[in-house]
Amino acid sequence: MKFIKVLLLVLFCHQVLAQEFYEVEIEVRENSIVINNTAVDMIQKGNFASAARILEKVLEDDPSYHSAYLNYYRAGSQVEEKKEKVIQILRKGLKIFKEDDEMAYYLGNLLQKENRLKEAIEAYSEAIAYSKINGEDYPLVWAYYFNRGNCYLKNNQHSKAIPDYDYALQLSPDNPDILTNRGFCHYKTNNAQAACSDWSVAFQLGSANTQRYIQSFCQ
Repeated sequence: MKFIKVLLLVLFCHQVLAQEFYEVEIEVRENSIVINNTAVDMIQKGNFASAARILEKVLEDDPSYHSAYLNYYRAGSQVEEKKEKVIQILRKGLKIFKEDDEMAYYLGNLLQKENRLKEAIEAYSEAIAYSKINGEDYPLVWAYYFNRGNCYLKNNQHSKAIPDYDYALQLSPDNPDILTNRGFCHYKTNNAQAACSDWSVAFQLGSANTQRYIQSFCQ
């Protein structure tokens, strides 16, 4: 029986960090690649349940295959009855692929959609902490802060949300969504001038949603 020794990595565009070695049968890994590619095609066609189902076998047989985790999230998060399992699988993946900020971010996204805001904040906080290690040049990092800020906003913790929106804007300047939400938090913390300034800039950047805020609170 032939095995390959797989070096587990934090697989990002911005940096690669070595973790540990796993032994995987060559045939198992080859099969994982074929099934994963098939699942990607299914996802592109909107066949999310089928893609999730075949990826579960990959994750069971080949738990060190990184791409299967991310594609399982993309498929399973679209299938109501799979969402809890996706959460469990991502948590498992984070124990294998340590300091994987992208995987922690996706976990936070799903938890936020399920309104499990405390858990989502913890996941986003992990993603942020890992990004400090891996590098903040990865294009998604601004969204780690933005989405944690959104969780604080939903929890009516507006003063906690503002620093996250501030940092998200440093990484994604002129982002109207960040400005709109930060403006709302400024308004809720009795800083109407800052709120109207954010909403005005967001409106100039093309955010139609801010017009109602400006009309209601800035006239």
